Amino acid sequence: MADTPVDRVLWFIDGHYREALDLDRMAEVAGVSRFHLCRAFAAANGGTVTGRLREVRLLAAARQLAAGAPDILTVALACGYGSHAAFTRAFRSRFGLPPDRFRTAALADPSRFPLPETAIMQPTILQNLPPPRTERLGPLRVAGLSGHYDLSTIGTIPALWQKLVMEYEPLPGRLDGVSLGVCYAGDAEGGFDYLAGAQVSGFDGLPAELTRLELPARSYLVFAWPGHISEIRNLVHTIWNHWLPTHCVTPARAPDFERYPESFDGATGDGGYEIWIPLDD
Repeated sequence: MADTPVDRVLWFIDGHYREALDLDRMAEVAGVSRFHLCRAFAAANGGTVTGRLREVRLLAAARQLAAGAPDILTVALACGYGSHAAFTRAFRSRFGLPPDRFRTAALADPSRFPLPETAIMQPTILQNLPPPRTERLGPLRVAGLSGHYDLSTIGTIPALWQKLVMEYEPLPGRLDGVSLGVCYAGDAEGGFDYLAGAQVSGFDGLPAELTRLELPARSYLVFAWPGHISEIRNLVHTIWNHWLPTHCVTPARAPDFERYPESFDGATGDGGYEIWIPLDD
């Protein structure tokens, strides 16, 4: 199963690359020494921890520039760089152009610079999945940031959570310390919309750019998982591709969601979480 030092640091980098990170901090999150982390990361990925951090930051910056972000220093700071000069050196080394020329070229011909997502580890079936409980919940009003994702982009969901925390917390009208990650509007190609947010008392007074969802009252299968957040792909994979078909359960065509209790620590990924699968009443 997952929850190795490498799993933990991959999750941490994807969700915290905008912060000032060093090897000591990442080793602390991974729960091992600096030496152990470097050896384990090289064995699993054939690269370095700092190289992974740099790649995530520069790809995030390149996407913003390709979309026409007007201020390069703002992009640099948002992607974890402390100065325009340091960012420009790293960016030129990675893409062969300084940021301003890259932006101009990418806007003129987007196909010139395909921007791959960082590598996503393949999920595996968890052998120790606890049996779910059945619970009725709702109606719920949920608000937060949202985006459209597919298999190639789900690795960027932690950055959505980071943006929510850094720019919009505390949410107006938030009811409690529980956070909800809602999956909805799935399509035939495997894409879906994802909202990172929380339950609110109402939608009045919320920033206009936040997404609002109303979830009617219904019954859910609730899978509680005490492990690290890096195991979530394996957990979701196990539920949808093993537990549900094995038990002949057909979920409702309705949003499912992740529930992060107040005990969940967004800085370390520990504290446990739940997956709520909708059922037809």
